[in-house]
Amino acid sequence: MTDSSLHNAAKGLRVRDFFAIEADTLLQRYKVIETLLPHHKTSGAAHRGEEGRYIEALVRTFLNKHLPANLRAVSGFILCPATKTGVQDTARVTEYPDRHSSQLDIIVYDMDDYPVFEQFEEFCIVPPEGVIGVISVKKTLYDQAIADEIAALKGAADLCRASGRRGPFTALMAFAAKEASDTKLNERIFTAIRDVHAGAAFDPMVNEVSVLSRTCVFKTRIDNGGDAGARYIAVDCRTETHIPLQRLLQSLMSVYYDPTRMDEKRRPGFASFRQRTFADASELGYVPHSGM
Repeated sequence: MTDSSLHNAAKGLRVRDFFAIEADTLLQRYKVIETLLPHHKTSGAAHRGEEGRYIEALVRTFLNKHLPANLRAVSGFILCPATKTGVQDTARVTEYPDRHSSQLDIIVYDMDDYPVFEQFEEFCIVPPEGVIGVISVKKTLYDQAIADEIAALKGAADLCRASGRRGPFTALMAFAAKEASDTKLNERIFTAIRDVHAGAAFDPMVNEVSVLSRTCVFKTRIDNGGDAGARYIAVDCRTETHIPLQRLLQSLMSVYYDPTRMDEKRRPGFASFRQRTFADASELGYVPHSGM
């Protein structure tokens, strides 16, 4: 490697190394509850429900540590009432009944600029306008659950759709997966994405499905879902464990600072990836869509 190549490789290295430590810490901490409260017959914790809530809380804590202070990662529901929006926009009143999402593990919400219907500790019921992201968290990614989780994320994204405004980031994150082959894991994830989203609008299609320290499958916005469809690629995260966590933060801030949402604020430089990280990604395919 030449001096120039070494110099370029070092750019942003501190950020990558930092988030690699954060990822390794997260991967260790998620095992705490099953270590202290092990199930007497199978792997995992004795209390599955509490184990799930603990893991969700770990991811919320990570997000709340790094995102802008006015963005808050909570759990709960999105309520889209059939009420007037803006000054005189009555589209919801005339076209829809009251609607709400399924229970959502993580809602990233702009607490400064938008109100909440209900809030108690980490639980919230919020209107769609302030939703920046929705994330589903799993300890282990099972094949049969992938499509169901993606469909729930799409339902939440559909509630938040507004003309001329970028929708929220959506993601499914798991700490482990049963599939031994990374290639087959990526194929199963993409198949589930295609099955749920084929023919849908581009924007509400799931942005990312990741398994920490293994893979990160995501939708690219470079061509904004051109005629070929929404393009999905997969990045190997086995040696670069920082990638899924950095992509979460980068994507959430991409939505938050999008000109259709926050044109007066400059998006900060916060994430760093090795050169060609995404150029070297595996091509998974395109999902046909009905427009943006």
